[in-house]
Amino acid sequence: MVAPLLLALCAPMAGGIALHSDARHAGGKADGFSSALSQETLDFFRHLENASSRRPAIMPPGDVRRAWQSRHTHGHANGDASLLDLADSDAFQPSDEFQRAGEEQGEGSELPWGIGMRGDSKPLYEYSAMPTLDVPHYVEYSLESGNNIQTFSSAWQDVKLITQVLENVTNGFYLDTHGGDGETNSYTLLLELTGWRGLIIEPLIYNFANLWGKLRKAWIFLGCVSPTWNATQIGFDTEGVIDMESGHFVPAYNIPAFMEELGGRKTIDFWAVHNGHYEAEVLNETFLYSGKNIEFGVVLVRFDGRRTGRGYQFFAQHRSKDATEELIFEIMRTASFNYIGGLDAYWINYVEPRFGYMDHVWVNPAYFERRGLPVPSWCKSAPPPKLEYTDQKAGAIPWDAGYTYKEEVNKVMAYMANAKRAAAATESAAQAHRVVATELPSVKH
Repeated sequence: MVAPLLLALCAPMAGGIALHSDARHAGGKADGFSSALSQETLDFFRHLENASSRRPAIMPPGDVRRAWQSRHTHGHANGDASLLDLADSDAFQPSDEFQRAGEEQGEGSELPWGIGMRGDSKPLYEYSAMPTLDVPHYVEYSLESGNNIQTFSSAWQDVKLITQVLENVTNGFYLDTHGGDGETNSYTLLLELTGWRGLIIEPLIYNFANLWGKLRKAWIFLGCVSPTWNATQIGFDTEGVIDMESGHFVPAYNIPAFMEELGGRKTIDFWAVHNGHYEAEVLNETFLYSGKNIEFGVVLVRFDGRRTGRGYQFFAQHRSKDATEELIFEIMRTASFNYIGGLDAYWINYVEPRFGYMDHVWVNPAYFERRGLPVPSWCKSAPPPKLEYTDQKAGAIPWDAGYTYKEEVNKVMAYMANAKRAAAATESAAQAHRVVATELPSVKH
């Protein structure tokens, strides 16, 4: 139903500018377009003109959508004009040939709900022209790893975080920016399997389609985080790195805008920051300006420098990795976060062996103190990959990974048991109040 609806709307949209201009001067009746458009179409353009692009639109679950469609089908719709009303009107109906073709394919005339959600999303067309914020999928996962409980990160980052940093924080809320396909090199999937819920943001369409197919128990959004206080659009290359000269642009909103759409949430227990090399600008905007009223617990940042030729904007200009590192550490120190260590170690120099970290972890002492929890003071990484050649100096470097493999397995199992106990109901289920003494006389057993 999306294709004919789009074709039907193209012609009125093309004449919408002339219609709006002519109607202003001639009361809307001097132009031939005005007489051709129905009142529902005019109302739709009026809604579209007044729509806000400052906030992401939340998509309702499928049962709500089906209720709308059923209400329209049985003639119980109210008088509010929307795109669904426009689609169900006599002026915009698919042809019989199109309907038969869809039925022969076994999928009907609609696209699958979710990825093909733009054509029949009431909030999207009434309130925003941006892609929607998809709801969590409360059905069985569809993961490449099956039902295994394992590390999903490239260097055991998820296990290290659970056993060393988040050991006393269960069933929290995470924010995963540039979440990828939701499984490969994921920082948050293992947390989710232990009871966490959150928001995953991904700017690349192919990754987002795979992410949607994983059926994660999280809100997902096709877009990115804005480096400024207002909504904008950010461009990315095929690797997910910011490129304002690219042809692929996605909507970007600041963190408070996302939290507002999730019911006004004020706490993010864990934030995995990886925005495509403009992490410093996002951290600065979030912690020191628009998001300073949001409480953060643990923040993991993965950053790199930016090359030239990515755009003239301040968040796309060239900057080295060393300058980015210095800037991020200054921002986090200003925001009163404590640096506790790095993860995902890699070799910087093979000749005179030196290593660095791809991920850096900070904690907010105030977050743990408010909950009466000990403040984490260290975070130790798994060792870097083995060198391709034998080197005496490299082999002599001692490495402290924190806990042994067996200890980490036991700690993860204990963490999952604690999360299950914390999520258990603390009150008995409501019971019927009727007892034998108050039974109705007419009731016979």
